[in-house]
Amino acid sequence: MRGINGKIAVVTGGAQGIGRAVTERIVAEGGNAMIADSNMDHGKRTVDEINGQAGRAAVCFHPTDVADESAVIDVIGRTVREFGGIDQLVNCAAVFIMRGIEATVEEWRRIMDVNIMGQALCVKHAVPEMRTRGAGSIVNIASISGHIAQPGYLTYNATKAAVANMTRCMAMDLACDGIRVNAVNPGTVWNKNNERYHRAELGMNRAQADSHPEIGGKHMLGRTADPEEIAAAVVFLLSDEASYITGENLMVDAGYTAM
Repeated sequence: MRGINGKIAVVTGGAQGIGRAVTERIVAEGGNAMIADSNMDHGKRTVDEINGQAGRAAVCFHPTDVADESAVIDVIGRTVREFGGIDQLVNCAAVFIMRGIEATVEEWRRIMDVNIMGQALCVKHAVPEMRTRGAGSIVNIASISGHIAQPGYLTYNATKAAVANMTRCMAMDLACDGIRVNAVNPGTVWNKNNERYHRAELGMNRAQADSHPEIGGKHMLGRTADPEEIAAAVVFLLSDEASYITGENLMVDAGYTAM
């Protein structure tokens, strides 16, 4: 894709799931990435594996809790020192606290701190670096859960709805700087966390989940997504191929929200 080769991206949550798939795709397209992730083991292993495959030091890792502004400032500074600047940001880090009205104050604060404020802080501190380069591209990971009602998902869905509208507001505020801001809204993705949940709580493997009317059956294509399928949409929006797209909430959900 045009506009990825040689560019520098920060990918929060980039050591696992969708974030890792995004990081791998950026490197495959010739870009460089700083992984900002709270999991030290996953971060180090991801860097070793991706750099080994790429044959070059295309990826670095910085342990980061995106809800901590000082940690966000640190990872932005480290990116500039390691790679020379920042062109792109992918806000993928999230916590998955699925609670209804019984949610505690602590649960609300944690999910809002990471899923909403964490994305806002990363944009706040990455944008000045993008301005020095005259342009930039930001992709926030939202969710179909931000556009629909789901039982017992009040906490999570509220934060993802906030991300969807926050994306539009950021796009409006940053358009004059040549910085595009979009969001990708995935359907159900078969990543490690979802695999563990479906096996432990529901006793299902992927084939069973895909054929279940309330899981894969909720999607027109009759299955869950691979992380790489979401990453392809993210990197498209980062790239110059999407140069006329901003303020968009792109559904990558196999038709879930159209049904």
